[in-house]
Amino acid sequence: MVCSNTADEDQPQVIGASQPVVAVLGCDVVLPCHVEPCLDVEELTVEWWRPDVPPDPEDPQSNYRYVHCYHDKQHEENMKKPAYAGRTEMFTDGLKHGNISLKINNVEQSDQGRYRCQIPQLGSASVIMLLVEPCSVTPTDPGDLQTPEPTDETDAKGGRLYLSVLILGLFACVLLIPAVGVGGYLLHRRYRNQNQN
Repeated sequence: MVCSNTADEDQPQVIGASQPVVAVLGCDVVLPCHVEPCLDVEELTVEWWRPDVPPDPEDPQSNYRYVHCYHDKQHEENMKKPAYAGRTEMFTDGLKHGNISLKINNVEQSDQGRYRCQIPQLGSASVIMLLVEPCSVTPTDPGDLQTPEPTDETDAKGGRLYLSVLILGLFACVLLIPAVGVGGYLLHRRYRNQNQN
């Protein structure tokens, strides 16, 4: 697909993932983002930053640092927040197709939160939510498996189950007793009518 080099017809928009992106702690993740309609953005600036992360008082430049910045056909490593140094990359070959997705390597718990991707020349941005889940550890020794102690939560779930069964039983009784009564009355009446005839 060949993309336009200019943004003159329909104003291109930065479009990010509409649902949160889930990453596993210690793994790599891609925050999907693209320009629509397709636009070659190799000549433009792409900025990824964290709108909900406060400035670092130890770093006077922290207000001006990005998670990742692509500017003048270069990935600006010196403009990155130290926590992301060497851990982020964009798909350079995809820029000509409007792909401005960001890859974060070796995801940390502190990476969780909102990310804003913007192209200043287009006046367009998108916010993507990243959720970080812990790695699931599978024990290798069966002796490592332990039965968890009961907690208030499991007791509460058991209590809710018992209550649900009790309510269902009462509901069935409330419906069943009148049904049996009506059925019995109709049978008795039919039997009486037959005997009279």
